[in-house]
Amino acid sequence: MLMATAFLPLAEVPDAVDLLCRDITGSVAALFEYFREEWMTRNRMPLWNVYHVQTGTNNHLEGWHFKMNRQAGKRHLSFYELLRLLIDEQGSTATLIQQMTSGCVTVNDLRLRITALTAEYDGGAHAIEQFLKAIAYDIPEPFIFVCIV
Repeated sequence: MLMATAFLPLAEVPDAVDLLCRDITGSVAALFEYFREEWMTRNRMPLWNVYHVQTGTNNHLEGWHFKMNRQAGKRHLSFYELLRLLIDEQGSTATLIQQMTSGCVTVNDLRLRITALTAEYDGGAHAIEQFLKAIAYDIPEPFIFVCIV
């Protein structure tokens, strides 16, 4: 739930971290101490906090371009080599579309959930602890890393 503090307003992050580190000992306590010393400074908190941040990148396009270049294996393809590469990609895309329409969660769904949870929190519907649990439960760790980047 420590990573979920990134979705709180900056002013509420210290209280949330205090709440989370109640009754902890050992290596987890050391992690919280490190987090406080290194990442909860006035200069660093705005770097990783994503409260009301609209995330939008072209990483998906860059990734696709990198994949196509890697599969091509060379810089200049003949027409038929390019055609074969595009036909193979179309088959992969059809599989992805099938997976997405069968109920897999998309990034946009996760963004909508974060927005809804944040709006509920701003409206006073949830306490800090409830909000952190909801964010930590709904958002898988890889997505949190993507949002922060």
